[in-house]
Amino acid sequence: MLEQTFIHIPGIGRRTEYELWRAGVTSWDYFADFFTQPAAISRALRRRLETHIPQSIEARQRKDAGFFRRLSVLGEAWRLFPAFADQCVYLDIETTGLSPVFDTVTMVGLFDGCRYDVFIDGENLQNLPERLKQYSVVVTFNGAGFDLRFLKLAFKSLELPPIHIDLRWLTRRLGYRGGLKAIEKEFGICRDKSVEDLDGHEATVLWSRHLRGDRTALKELIAYNSEDVVHLKAIMEMAYDKLAKQVSGCLWDRKEMYVGIGALPKMPGVRKRIAPSSSKTLVAQLLERSKLPSPKIVGIDLTGSERRATGWAMLQGGRAETKSIVTDEDLFEETVAAKPALVSIDSPLSVPEGWDRAQKQTISGAPIYRKCELALKRMGISVFWCLLPSMQALTMRGMRLAEKLRQQGLQVIESYPGAAQDILGIPRKGASLEELKWGLHRAGVNGRYLKNRVTHDEVDAITSALVGLFYLADDYIGLGTPAEDYLIVPRSPKINYSRLAEILSQTGLDQLNAIETGGLECKLGVQPPAFAH
Repeated sequence: MLEQTFIHIPGIGRRTEYELWRAGVTSWDYFADFFTQPAAISRALRRRLETHIPQSIEARQRKDAGFFRRLSVLGEAWRLFPAFADQCVYLDIETTGLSPVFDTVTMVGLFDGCRYDVFIDGENLQNLPERLKQYSVVVTFNGAGFDLRFLKLAFKSLELPPIHIDLRWLTRRLGYRGGLKAIEKEFGICRDKSVEDLDGHEATVLWSRHLRGDRTALKELIAYNSEDVVHLKAIMEMAYDKLAKQVSGCLWDRKEMYVGIGALPKMPGVRKRIAPSSSKTLVAQLLERSKLPSPKIVGIDLTGSERRATGWAMLQGGRAETKSIVTDEDLFEETVAAKPALVSIDSPLSVPEGWDRAQKQTISGAPIYRKCELALKRMGISVFWCLLPSMQALTMRGMRLAEKLRQQGLQVIESYPGAAQDILGIPRKGASLEELKWGLHRAGVNGRYLKNRVTHDEVDAITSALVGLFYLADDYIGLGTPAEDYLIVPRSPKINYSRLAEILSQTGLDQLNAIETGGLECKLGVQPPAFAH
């Protein structure tokens, strides 16, 4: 299709291209004979063709994909595929989550049509940029919105291949909707039974199991990733055949690109993960830096009403005890009786600037969200606006509880377990409650919760208490403003501080200071705080 393409030439659009095809100029190789015949073609168009077609032929011969970048801008990069199939790589990444600020790349799979290579965090991920320089075209599914965006943040000087083909938008042009697995089914592609039920959430759980030393988990994650990239090749070929037929009609014969899905490539060997050399857990390190020796910290995962039990936890040293508490009175009395140095509550504890709490209404059209919530959304963290109708009861309950506890002389902060778990590289409860529990254990939090049956809310309450320990150790970031108060999240070397600073500035939140960032920048190979196994 590339040799039949003319829209990469400046000044030529799809209509002019189609008119050229109908006039007999169906290939760059035929244009010389065409110009020896009378034709209704403007001199300006003739000059463009005479100038750019020889350049195009030369660029194709020397395999210069960058010459055809205009096709990417026009959404027509797929036309290059047959001419550059031997310089094409299919790419898919795995991450700890969806936030380009708090989450990191754990694995990248590359498939060149014959060979599959995997780049793993903590092993060889730093070699990825050099490998990508070998290719002219990179094919992804939703890479523009996810894969390549993550990689550009992880590698500040990353040089991607000059042409990117995103199959999400290519297949949508053909009328298909949904994620990669849905598209695979539409194209008649089946996955191996061992990985057919896996999804992105399960991938984060497999990575967590790998961090625990489970070698089979890493093998399973690699198998899942390898099927992704191998199937990208099949979808690319089938999509190309469909689009070439759609665009050209019957103006010339075409060679079909898709001939079937080949056998899966040989899987690379997997080395056993070596436990961190540090004998100190994350909790032990935070306790050393804490303002108070072995402080008592209460974590509360508050629910919207007394109809549903609230998760409650008390963290002292490296041990956590949990309960489920129903009424506001019991919640207050249990917390005060614990005599904690700090209370960390998972609930909005303030309202947007401009909200009249007494009248329960906004003033002059003030938003129903706080700036910290908007910032979290921009970071890719799922969060509900504090004054949504479904959230107002929780927000008001949290504010009442915080105010009452502060009247008793207790220090209270707002936390968000989900964001903290993302930062610490621990799967959320929605992915796996068991892996969440063991992630907290690796961080140094022990207790009966590990083996006893506890609720999701109790485990999130432990996470809230852990955020409180970060706070007491001055190892935290405050997201907010003086008018709207602050949401506390842990500080970590894995955070992309440059991107975080951009989002805070765009949202109008207080900017980070040297204490909050610790002078840290997001650098590949910098590991999260060490977990002892």
